[in-house]
Amino acid sequence: MRRLLLAIAIGLVGAALVHIAVIFFMPTVAQNNAWGRLSGLGRMYEIVRVEPLRADGPDRIAPTAIAERHDFAFVDPAFIAASCRFSLVDGPVRMFASQSNAPFWSASIYNRRGDNLYSINDRSAVAGTFDLLVGTTEQIIDAADELGMDRESTSIPVEVNLVEGYMTIRVLVDEESKRPSVDAFVESLACVPNEPVAANTPASRGG
Repeated sequence: MRRLLLAIAIGLVGAALVHIAVIFFMPTVAQNNAWGRLSGLGRMYEIVRVEPLRADGPDRIAPTAIAERHDFAFVDPAFIAASCRFSLVDGPVRMFASQSNAPFWSASIYNRRGDNLYSINDRSAVAGTFDLLVGTTEQIIDAADELGMDRESTSIPVEVNLVEGYMTIRVLVDEESKRPSVDAFVESLACVPNEPVAANTPASRGG
């Protein structure tokens, strides 16, 4: 009987210690998720580049001058990736590129936990243009009349159920000679609180 009680006591103490350790470890895990790591790379609405993790050896990925604090394990080195965090508290957010010369791109919207809420690529975008208006259902409805009146707009309304989230876009570098044009595409990315649709049409952006 004593042995049984001792075994139960040891089990309870061990479970309590594990529970306490998990509680203390959770903030560290939260800081290391995508949202937490992106928070350390730039401000809200700022486009930041996300670099693949580097490796030692002859096949290692050559880092850029600012790659050290941008390393992420999930980035394919055949792509240039960029991301921005955003908030819908004050209204919808427009994400667009003023360049349209990328060979292939795909973009996704995530909530803070990293759940993928929406994905799109250049094949399904209007004229291959990266141009999204992201907001809650109510915010998109409020903007619907303006979007409908502007026939030249390439913007795609995206309804999401979140307060804060982040967008990640991946752009393919299928040939090294195309890297400058892909870089130019990434440099042209913007993530801004919504402005009148006419301000973001290709003609008004000089595209």
